[in-house]
Amino acid sequence: MLVHLMWLVFPVQFRCHNLKVLTHHVFRKDHGFIMLNSFFYSGSLRNIFRLLISFLVVFLSCPTYAQEVIPIADAHVHYSHDSVELTPPERVIELMQNANLKFALVSSSDDEGTQLLYELAPDLIVPALRPYRRRGETGSWFQDENALAYVESLLAKNTYASIGEFHLFGENADLPIPRRIVELADEYNLILQAHSDAEAVERLLAQSADVKIIWAHSGFEDPEEISDMLSKHDRLWADLAFRSEVGFGGSLGDDWRQLFLDHPDRLMVGTDTYTPERMYFIPEHAENVRSWLKSLPEDVAQNVAWRNAFNLVMPVWQYNNRNEALITESSIDSCFVDEAQDSAFLESDNYRAIIVTSSPVQVSESVSATVIVCGEMGDVQSIELDASMPAHGHGTNYTPEISVLEISDTVGKYQVDGLVMHMPGTWQWDMNIISSNGRETLKHEFILR
Repeated sequence: MLVHLMWLVFPVQFRCHNLKVLTHHVFRKDHGFIMLNSFFYSGSLRNIFRLLISFLVVFLSCPTYAQEVIPIADAHVHYSHDSVELTPPERVIELMQNANLKFALVSSSDDEGTQLLYELAPDLIVPALRPYRRRGETGSWFQDENALAYVESLLAKNTYASIGEFHLFGENADLPIPRRIVELADEYNLILQAHSDAEAVERLLAQSADVKIIWAHSGFEDPEEISDMLSKHDRLWADLAFRSEVGFGGSLGDDWRQLFLDHPDRLMVGTDTYTPERMYFIPEHAENVRSWLKSLPEDVAQNVAWRNAFNLVMPVWQYNNRNEALITESSIDSCFVDEAQDSAFLESDNYRAIIVTSSPVQVSESVSATVIVCGEMGDVQSIELDASMPAHGHGTNYTPEISVLEISDTVGKYQVDGLVMHMPGTWQWDMNIISSNGRETLKHEFILR
């Protein structure tokens, strides 16, 4: 019993995270039932009882574990030069993981901080490019040719999902340098993140028929004005970074709740780590968001927490960051892929598919995948992807999340997150393509060591 109680001396994040890890190894799904993995059958009943007592002690100390903690996509993070000097990048990634971030859209002054984080955690960090080399350029960059040259040089060197956050107000949005930024957004397939008033946002949108904008801080406008702008512009999204009045005290006011209900797919959250000390606010901010999300219907809460940001940012990022060695333009057209460690080819009578994982599959480590399906896609309603161990008669312990990136009459592209294989051995990819004609299954065997 003393050993069980010793768990309680560890921080709650450590206890709850390790409860999850243990669950991966000890339990499995089998035809809808939760079962002990066979490795633990060899123990005595007394040892199994002790194991279950340990789980009970930790479970009771983790009240959020009974209901999965909703992930957060943080759409407004900075890791600028002064933060780099004070907080190591490893610590920043740890803070993000403790906050259970699905991903973070990170821009920095200068860009070095963003690249440091991306190098450490490419599955967590989505790079954005600020036009600032150091602090203090927020009011001058739009008239500084050197700032523009800085942006253009980094776009030629690195890959990004967006340009911003940048500060721009009123008629300054029509100056030559901001106009060039809009042209670069079109040229490089980038979203803009503008810390701007409504006038500047509308001027930027008017410069391109395609550019999409995240309105940083939602312009610090009230819910009615935000709603008016979102209703007026279908290429505008709004983040709620540094809007502490949203959900103040853990619940939403009627005006904010109505805004989310009226625009359930256009709002997202962000911390805004504009000073070094705010890096440590990321986990607390995520918890604060989760508290007021309870005021919303479940599907709207999920949208605001992560899905809106994911659906806007990730298709852009996945496309810009695509691995040309694995998925070329010709491979998308023909569904042919060269042999590669992180890819698999599946085929049935009517469909061919490529699965490209974001990194090599490792035991008990979550991995994402890009899936390309070729065939007659006009009748396809959805796809399912999971993995199973035929010799053991069971699959994975968690259901992955699948979102559509793009689809045409002959090709569909999908993002799959949360694939976890919990033990070594012979596995197979199980893909179901559901159409008006029924369900067609594609399989591919692989060995996980």
